[in-house]
Amino acid sequence: MPGKTLYCLGEAWLELNSTAPLASAETFSPRMGGSAASLALAYAAQGGRASLLTQLGEDAFGHRIADALSAAGADISRVRFTSRAPTPLLFDGGGEQLGCRTRSSELLYAPEQLGADWAADAEMLAFSSACLVDSPCRYTHLAALDTARTAGVPVCFVPSLRPALWPNEKTLRDTVMQFLPFADILVLTADEMELLLDTREYQVGLFALLRGHTQLVVLETEEGVHAFTRAVHAFRPGLSAPPEELAARLLYQISQQELTLKKLMKCSAPALQTIL
Repeated sequence: MPGKTLYCLGEAWLELNSTAPLASAETFSPRMGGSAASLALAYAAQGGRASLLTQLGEDAFGHRIADALSAAGADISRVRFTSRAPTPLLFDGGGEQLGCRTRSSELLYAPEQLGADWAADAEMLAFSSACLVDSPCRYTHLAALDTARTAGVPVCFVPSLRPALWPNEKTLRDTVMQFLPFADILVLTADEMELLLDTREYQVGLFALLRGHTQLVVLETEEGVHAFTRAVHAFRPGLSAPPEELAARLLYQISQQELTLKKLMKCSAPALQTIL
């Protein structure tokens, strides 16, 4: 029997937000951030079982994040701590982001720290792009994807692109494009598709997105949310949510309806619409 845990691999950091531009900001409001942490929280809020696979600093911010995750119902039993690097910070103000994570705890999260036994009770593995920068954690992602494929655990990729965290947009684009075919399910926005593929036309973009292992693409546009398999297209007008919340709702519905990848591939458009 497959497990019932959504494993969220990647980053958990402290976001310091200001309404003013960073150059002139004097006060910041802290909150937990990071795509992996946000997805785990959103999935737990739906009533699902979510476990975070990451590494935090052995510092006040790391324990603050772990405590907040646990209090919100996410499983932190596999979260690692290190004194070799601090918990990452992300400053956000006036539409500008500045990441303090050149050498931070989650980027040092190595494959041997992850292991392979997590897959035993996994229903799905989800990851984003923030930890795919050149780091030990990129190899941890490759190891996890290999374990998932061997164990028959479906994979969901929620790129959640943050160009400010990358050396340049070309490196971001090239790296994410390398990882896209590993995903069985892909959740992204029209803006992200444009950054990756230089087009906002899904009829064009789907040729590049529905390849490799990818069986389902969920695309959020200004008009609403589209879902595509290789056979059908479903649309929910007016639906709007952050990618992590959209993915959490989607994955929870897939779990509740006990939809395997084979069943998803055979879904009719109306059936596909019910999971959005």
